[in-house]
Amino acid sequence: MNKIRYKAVLSLALSVVFFLCFSLNSTATGKVIHSGSQVGEKRVALTFDDGPHPKKTDVILDILREYNIKATFFVIGMNAEKYPWIVVREAAEGHEIGNHTYSHRRLTDCTDATEEFRKTSDIIVSLTGRCPTLIRPPEGAFCEKNVEEAKNCGSDIVLWTVDTRDWAKAGVESILENVKKNVCDGSIILFHDFTTNGAHTAEALKKIIPYLLEEGYEFVSVSQLLM
Repeated sequence: MNKIRYKAVLSLALSVVFFLCFSLNSTATGKVIHSGSQVGEKRVALTFDDGPHPKKTDVILDILREYNIKATFFVIGMNAEKYPWIVVREAAEGHEIGNHTYSHRRLTDCTDATEEFRKTSDIIVSLTGRCPTLIRPPEGAFCEKNVEEAKNCGSDIVLWTVDTRDWAKAGVESILENVKKNVCDGSIILFHDFTTNGAHTAEALKKIIPYLLEEGYEFVSVSQLLM
């Protein structure tokens, strides 16, 4: 089979899988999610945006594996294309893979965000065999049209409860105090696994995870948090 024909067959297969996943997925509510809904349950979700990164994501995955913790990674389609083996590892180790658009454009600047969603979902499906049901808008910027577009793609918009500001190169102690001050039952904690040099994500995780475990918190994926 020549390359052109192979790509055409692969594209058709992905389109069929994509259609079936979204047509069968009835979990999308059309709501914007900021936290879990189960009050009184000490569960939190660690989330990581913008990856995968060729080095930093593996470091984070190693830390999560050390503590046997599952997280949710909101991947950018372009990065997943460049470093597909990392997405494969994330899924193989039991982490949830969410959609963070294809090119990380602000959704409010897109005339049609559906293409950004679909391209990334196709990539995720091709690498993991699973359709993402969660979309996180870049920079948390979105409009009502985007919520409907996400729902039509079988996904809900997910934001966060606690912004660690690792993206702004906040210090380790600053990140830790931020989490201590703001964490609560059902919190969705925002980190990034693709950051500029000088970010302290991995170092902060090594302090935050033991602290939250000692406080009695259980770490789950975002989808588990919403159950």
